[in-house]
Amino acid sequence: MNKKTLLVLALATLFMAPISAKTTKEYQRPSLHLVLLTSDASAAADKTTQICDPEILGYLADSWTNYEFPALYNNFAIPFDRTDVGTVKGSIMDLLAMYSTPESLEGMGIAELKNLVEMLQGKKYRESLKEEVDKISDEVAHQLVKKWWCISDDGTVSDSLLMKLACYSATQNQINSAAETVLGAQQSLYNDLGNATIANTFIDFTKVDFYESEPVAAFVKNIMYLVASQTPSPADVAVRVAAEAAYKAMKEGYTAFTNNLLYKLEWNDSIAGEFYKIWTDNNHVDMEKFNNMKFNLTYVGNTKASATCLMKKEDRGQGAQNLVNKTVAKALNRQFADMQRQFEEFRPMVPVMMVDAKGIITADMGTKEGVSVGDKFNLLEPYTNEKGVTKYKYVATVKVVKGKGEQFENGVWDNEELNQAETADTEGTDVEIVGTLLSKFKNANPSMFVKMTK
Repeated sequence: MNKKTLLVLALATLFMAPISAKTTKEYQRPSLHLVLLTSDASAAADKTTQICDPEILGYLADSWTNYEFPALYNNFAIPFDRTDVGTVKGSIMDLLAMYSTPESLEGMGIAELKNLVEMLQGKKYRESLKEEVDKISDEVAHQLVKKWWCISDDGTVSDSLLMKLACYSATQNQINSAAETVLGAQQSLYNDLGNATIANTFIDFTKVDFYESEPVAAFVKNIMYLVASQTPSPADVAVRVAAEAAYKAMKEGYTAFTNNLLYKLEWNDSIAGEFYKIWTDNNHVDMEKFNNMKFNLTYVGNTKASATCLMKKEDRGQGAQNLVNKTVAKALNRQFADMQRQFEEFRPMVPVMMVDAKGIITADMGTKEGVSVGDKFNLLEPYTNEKGVTKYKYVATVKVVKGKGEQFENGVWDNEELNQAETADTEGTDVEIVGTLLSKFKNANPSMFVKMTK
């Protein structure tokens, strides 16, 4: 029995098991691995500028570990979960170290100020981070492929994980196909599902900075005052007033600021074909050849996000740790929400939970996913193509409408602090279904999905 036959039989065995509607829905989640970018240089800058209490900074170390993984993605964790980016410059802390006083900004022109603002936004900083990430991207890609195929150090290989996730898209037609069709058709089915599943793997590299808000607010005010000094009267007065208002709004508490880079694993029929060539028998690969194979990550893009918490400087202990955790989590949630808005391929499908008698749709998403009233979503209906593969057709465009009650924040379901256990499947229990409300569509039903529009 050759290796491809073995893979097909494994696929068929898995397909013979009953597959629930909920399982089918879960397939649409992309697989995601998170990597934390660390830097000793940033820590040194923190101390130089006294931008944050060292004890408070100590809480930051656990905030990444305590962050609840985004529920709309498969948690595809590998051992490579953090890396040091060394002496990368351009963070907010670095800027404050250089331009912490009004005197340090004197003599700057508009062009130089514009450059500073761009640095404050992190554009050049993320470019520098990308240079460092690109150095280790091949290593990360290699580990991801190794996990997908469950490759042991002795070369033992298994498609159990791949098929577990690929089967999320299985339909009854696929079950029948796997059980009844000839080998060639079965192998085609395997390639359709397996390769597409691996190719839907994303890797996010995130740098998290945590700092007292007041020095940053003062920095922004100093820049705006400098702009005012170069602005003709009476407009300069308005700039100064805006500077003071911005300072008052920003100065309290602590802020978590994230810069992130999103990549995608390269995988297609050609790469898969080269990988199959190194198989030595039904369940082994040549480890020397595998270790020498080059796998790649494709750069998707970058985003930034921030969140602020109010915390007294005298706060210590568990209470402060919890506040840091919540602040970092909120910034990361906003980061992922922004990535979904910017990068269509990164947008997961969200299942429709319920449709009431009027056609109002309840979807499994909320504040945690960065949803706002008025956001538009495509309503999608699953169908099975001629190969037995689940596809999705556009039905209508719906938008988020305002909900009411304690469980809603600004009209959107407040799921920011809910954990996954609290929102687990409640089939067979008499539990009120809560989610974000979408505009009515008379033909909507719980078998459908929504996906954010462009």
